[in-house]
Amino acid sequence: MNIAGNLIADATRRIFRDLGDPQALNRARDESWRAPLWKALEEAGLTRAWVPESLGGAGTSIAEGFEILRISGEFAVAVPLGETLLAGWALARKGRAVPAGELSVDLSRENESDREPLRLMGAAVRSLQMAGALQSILERSVAYAKERVAFERPIGGFQAVQHNLARLAGETAAALAAAGSAADAIAAEPAFDEAVFLEVASAKIRVGEAATAGAAIAHQVHGAIGFSREHVLHRYTQRLFAWRDDFGSESVWAARLGERVAGAGADALWPALAAR
Repeated sequence: MNIAGNLIADATRRIFRDLGDPQALNRARDESWRAPLWKALEEAGLTRAWVPESLGGAGTSIAEGFEILRISGEFAVAVPLGETLLAGWALARKGRAVPAGELSVDLSRENESDREPLRLMGAAVRSLQMAGALQSILERSVAYAKERVAFERPIGGFQAVQHNLARLAGETAAALAAAGSAADAIAAEPAFDEAVFLEVASAKIRVGEAATAGAAIAHQVHGAIGFSREHVLHRYTQRLFAWRDDFGSESVWAARLGERVAGAGADALWPALAAR
């Protein structure tokens, strides 16, 4: 990532750390935290990252926007940053003005030529956010295993817990790699072609699987406390399960990918895989 990209990433992380810390929000008695957080995101230009400067946006690159989304996933805050970036991108593609405030998207209102690119972008957006959330879940699970003592030693010293944490690390690494590959493909390709479809479909499938397995492992490591209102883990897993189903679950994308592969024929499968 270039210098500008690093500055954008640092600004995103700083805003969420200062105004969207999951533990602080977990203790909040109401949602008064939402307005200051959203205002800071808007003032930094992050809510219009994919809108060109000519239309009043920040004009950041596709890759930089995806990094914003991955970082937002690390905090699993329930604000529609992904939806707003996506709506801004869709409107900007048509040369239309982007209204201020929180936005959302509705695939049913798009025509055939616009619906598929929007669905692919949406699936990539959620894949990046889920990967970011899994990264934080892994870090929190490892830290908890070092702190929680049972039978006079940290539970991280038990082989079964170590094995589970290793599995969680593997799922997280796979999610980050798959989501990052999809983001790179979209950033590099001028059109939403078969190569982009393959990357995005694979990412949504693999990251969705990682979210399911990772959430189960994290809750097993944390035990009952992870489900309690006082602990932040449930906030992460709730966001994971919501994002997992947005723009098509892994089952939906697996069926679509299978249809594409079968339609292309057996001889086309290996070249498609080897080209990635």
